[in-house]
Amino acid sequence: MDFASFIEGTLLWIVFLIFIIGIITRVVFFFFEIIKSSKDKDYRWEYILAIFGRSFLPFHNAVIKKPIYSTLRYIFHICLIVVPICLSGHIGLWEESRFEWAWRPLPDAWADWMTLLLLALATYFLIRRIAVKDIRFNSSISDYVIILLTALPFMTGYFLTHGSLDSIAVLGDNMWTIHILSGEAMIIMVVLLFCRTRLNTRKCTGCAACELNCPTGTLISNDEGNLRIFTYSHYQCICCGACVNTCPEEAAELRHEINIGRFFQIVPKQEIRSVELKACERCGTLFVPEPQLDKVGQTITADYLRFCPRCKMVNYAQNFYQLSPWTKKIKK
Repeated sequence: MDFASFIEGTLLWIVFLIFIIGIITRVVFFFFEIIKSSKDKDYRWEYILAIFGRSFLPFHNAVIKKPIYSTLRYIFHICLIVVPICLSGHIGLWEESRFEWAWRPLPDAWADWMTLLLLALATYFLIRRIAVKDIRFNSSISDYVIILLTALPFMTGYFLTHGSLDSIAVLGDNMWTIHILSGEAMIIMVVLLFCRTRLNTRKCTGCAACELNCPTGTLISNDEGNLRIFTYSHYQCICCGACVNTCPEEAAELRHEINIGRFFQIVPKQEIRSVELKACERCGTLFVPEPQLDKVGQTITADYLRFCPRCKMVNYAQNFYQLSPWTKKIKK
């Protein structure tokens, strides 16, 4: 068996087998996490059905906050799913296989335009990640690999069907092999790809608004010692974007990540952010995240801001007592 026959036959079926097993495993882990998290709900079964429904109807709450960018992502993912499944060439391969499956193909002109649209959007996402300073600061190598590895099968497929690079001997002779290998790499990537919440450390003040609005409880915070620690479970997340929509500092983000370790990690939750808590200047009680207090302090400079709620009430009472006409009469 030569290399070309191996990647088109044996390797391709191995990749599809890994994909099927991986997706089934992820679905089982997701069900396990959602059912486990429902135990403390008074409306348990209604909660489970609602979460499953939302996971299959991915309306992203971030559309409200970033309508243009979110719409572009929707278009990108529609092209990403529809073109490989409905391309006539791919359907022909399934029809010739042992399964003999066939379905209505996408018109070739539509497939070409959707491919070019996907490549244009991938280029935009890549340039945006490089050019925008704050996005670049929070990006990892994985972020760039995901974009490039997603675009490569579509790019090579377009060149292959249109003969765009046939004049270049090395590329023209090996374009089919590159296309098959890049497609197989993308399929494996999908199994290990997670869309997870990140908290931008430069913006997050630790207010926990994201936790309060998370419908599945995947994002929680606990005050331990002088720290507020945010933990997150990727299998419990339905990527609804509620954290993105509700964050007042635009610190919550949903980012894709390739991670083999995450695939097998069901418990415990991983730490994604920690902030120091500030002590009350009157009684020493830890009561507020320090970044949040500093942010408020940029607008309001009153001394009582650095008091805990109990000491604030005491301070109000003392001030009221000092300003009361009755108190002034007693002093006289």
